[in-house]
Amino acid sequence: MRRHDWLRRRLDETPSPLREELEKAVAGLEAESEPAAVLVATACRTLDGVRGRLDERAAAFDLLLADGLLTLACDAAAFGDPDAVVERCRAMGPSGELGRLARKWAGRS
Repeated sequence: MRRHDWLRRRLDETPSPLREELEKAVAGLEAESEPAAVLVATACRTLDGVRGRLDERAAAFDLLLADGLLTLACDAAAFGDPDAVVERCRAMGPSGELGRLARKWAGRS
């Protein structure tokens, strides 16, 4: 299996219209040497963009998109090295990208 075949397979399993948004978000990802990091960064930008409108119904879709991107990041980390997903999740967690975003939202950058 080619390095990014997992991505195509995962996207094919995703219902529309979420699939279309994920495809836009991951366009060009195959050229990346660190696809998991790119996916997490994209998820964080998506989450940051929804911050001021969490009470809107449309925000639910963006939250779902961010969730999908984080799931793909874990898949990308695990591809070829299942143990790598632990390190990727650790890097996303409270002291990582998602933690920084949470502190930013709380005004404790």
